[in-house]
Formats: sequence, C-alpha cells, structure tokens
Amino acid sequence: ADQGQTKMSKLATALLACFAAVHASVEPRTGISFPDKHKGGSLSRLGVRTKGPIKVYAVGEYDSGTFLLRMSYGVGAQKMASALADALKPRCKDAKQIEEFEACLLSGLPNGAPKGTELEFATGGSKLSVSVNQKPLGAVGSKALCSAFAAIYTDRNAVCTMNAAGEGAQPAACGLLSPARKGALVGAGVGYLAGKVLG
Repeated sequence: ADQGQTKMSKLATALLACFAAVHASVEPRTGISFPDKHKGGSLSRLGVRTKGPIKVYAVGEYDSGTFLLRMSYGVGAQKMASALADALKPRCKDAKQIEEFEACLLSGLPNGAPKGTELEFATGGSKLSVSVNQKPLGAVGSKALCSAFAAIYTDRNAVCTMNAAGEGAQPAACGLLSPARKGALVGAGVGYLAGKVLG
C-alpha cells in the first residue's frame, strides 16, 4: 500500500506541475513563448528579427533591461555573433568592447544557434552579461555597451519593430485555462491516476 501511495503521490505531483499556471505570452508571428516574469523583470515588449522572409528570432524585452532572444531559425555561430556585433557598431564606438562581446558570445555557441536556442543579454547594470540556454558565459563591463545593446531593439533604427507585450501577443496555452478548468483537469487526472495505481 505504501508503494502505491508513493507512486500516486509522485504522479499527482508531476501532474500538478504539468498543469501549474506558467504565465507566458506568445509572440504571434513565430509562436514562441516568453515568460511574463524573468529574473525579477516583467515582459514589456516583443518583436521578431527578420531577414527577408525568414523569421530569424523572436525577442522579448523585460523592464529589468534583459533581452531574451529565442531562435526560430538556425544560424551559424559566427553569423549570429557578427550580426549582433555589427548592430552594436553604429551605437558604440569602443571596437575593443564589441570584439570582447563577440568573442564571449561565440564561446557559448560551439554548434551555432540552432532553432530553439535561447540567448539572454542583461543590460540593466554596468556590464553586459551574456548567457546561452541559461548558461552564463561572461560579461563585458561597460555601461556604454549596455546602452548600445538595448538600443539595437529600442532606438529609431532598431533592427525590428517591438510591440507592447499585450499588443497582439497571446497567452501561452496553459494561460488559456481558467483556474476552475485547471482545477477540474488536475482533479480528473489525479482521480484517473489513483484508479490506475490503486485499482
């Protein structure tokens, strides 16, 4: 009986985790979701970087100064790092810092930036921090570089149009369920699992 209860408890916990309300918004052109909250920041704007007809990545901007880029199209490491470095050049005059940033990003993309890769750039402090797939790579200490990176997505020559997170963004699938429906689904799932484990 203890073994059955342990199995049921583990299955119920897993089911609850699956149905837990993960609040996220979906960028409508790519279908890529972004958490509404990320490391203390709230999602403020969403955009898509395109090259001709290709949607290269979706970008989420957080009010903490963090930018999440989620690849919707695979790109080689050098191409991705060079594209961001090239976007920095008219916004930052310090070529050495841009080279340092590019080298930092390249170090985290040994297999390029395939579809699904997440690039995170934190610009909220006095250094531009870089992470790939939630693995910190390093940082370049420069407020000017932080401002320049943010400007890639925020100035009048931004590389893509950024829209307020509520404009055209759609809640992620689990966000479409009301609390009552989530509860009903969890209850039904737990009842089903209990019947399987105990029956």
